[in-house]
Amino acid sequence: MVSFRITVVKVFEPKDVIGKDFIRTNGEPIPKCPFLEETQKFLVDEMLTQPEGFCPHAWYGIFKEIWMLRNGNGYPDWTGENTLFATCPDGIRPVCFKIEKLDHK
Repeated sequence: MVSFRITVVKVFEPKDVIGKDFIRTNGEPIPKCPFLEETQKFLVDEMLTQPEGFCPHAWYGIFKEIWMLRNGNGYPDWTGENTLFATCPDGIRPVCFKIEKLDHK
């Protein structure tokens, strides 16, 4: 049985990405991601089911890295065995994740 642990490494604010607050046309600033918090952890089962409470937009963005690890691929000389880093596709307030393959023998 193989599963994965996803850890939220960093939640960026628009200011971190574009150097200033991002203001909507109605005058309200766009905040950092309201769904995820730094150090939050999620477990993914062997069926690669989206974890409960995990942002669907982020899941769409990082699923390919989970698929890579599931199939024995990755960048072991960069991130170590069975570990990858990925970000959600939100260009204004991205979230960075650490993805670890957990072997249960």
